[in-house]
Amino acid sequence: MSTWVIPYIDQTPAFWEELAEQFGAHIKEVYFPPPAGAFATGRSPQPAEHLEQFLRYAPLPKAVLLNPIVLPRPAREIAPAVLALLGQLYEMYGVSSVTVTDPTLACCIREAYPHFRIAASVLMRIARPAQLLAIEACVDAITPDNALVRDLAGLRQLRAAFSGEIRLLVNEACLPGCLYRTQHFYEMGYGDFFAQSLCQPLLRAHPWLRLTGAWILPRHLVYYDGLYDTLKLAGRVTLQDPRRYLTVLGAYIRREPILPCEIGGGPASLLEPIDIPDELFTYILHCDKNCHDCSVCRDYYDLATAGGGKP
Repeated sequence: MSTWVIPYIDQTPAFWEELAEQFGAHIKEVYFPPPAGAFATGRSPQPAEHLEQFLRYAPLPKAVLLNPIVLPRPAREIAPAVLALLGQLYEMYGVSSVTVTDPTLACCIREAYPHFRIAASVLMRIARPAQLLAIEACVDAITPDNALVRDLAGLRQLRAAFSGEIRLLVNEACLPGCLYRTQHFYEMGYGDFFAQSLCQPLLRAHPWLRLTGAWILPRHLVYYDGLYDTLKLAGRVTLQDPRRYLTVLGAYIRREPILPCEIGGGPASLLEPIDIPDELFTYILHCDKNCHDCSVCRDYYDLATAGGGKP
């Protein structure tokens, strides 16, 4: 049975009670942003009207997300405020799990609160065993870089090198190695407006790249068995509708058929109702990612979109 780390959406306790009743045995924790103004999240502000009720009453384990891709000040200057926030969350609500991007911040938390479980965010971009040397003493879990979602050989190397928990993010649709990623997250976290996706001109020019995004359909999770300990669902923005949230989560837990356009991915998701045959997915898992000399994804995308999603 797979266990899941899932996102907070701003719903009343009744929603979380329903979710716990349906899927509670599968949920390791629900990750939530810190209360407004407590710490820069690296994301655009999200609704939080019911956050305090969630923290106080939701019958599920909880984890706070402190993972801006760029900190506004040096990590050791920010650390005291972060530690104070974590102390408050633990004392008031029993929260003792945190996800961070900065390795220095992770080590500061480990030193101050050894009882906390610390996860390295996917934004830490851990893709090679050598990177673990900087954090293996400070974190209990890692979410590998999204490039490894389509790289089974790389995942196997991390699995062999890391004795802690490996979390696999299943429905993030970002393009692996996206050159716009850092600036996009900076603009989401520190801009004065809701940040637009910077990759859209690229995707208009090369829409087939959407097939290469960092997502896995529920039925394709079988190819990853043995390479992860927990699975992680994204969707604090895309799954804010509670019915859609439960539908997507249920499809993943039960490994039911669902299309890439339905998984709650981000702006680099497939938009058309295109299915992904097993043979295409396995090809991408094992190919050399040399897209300049390969037309498999391009040809499939053109055929699928020309035929209404059924090539």
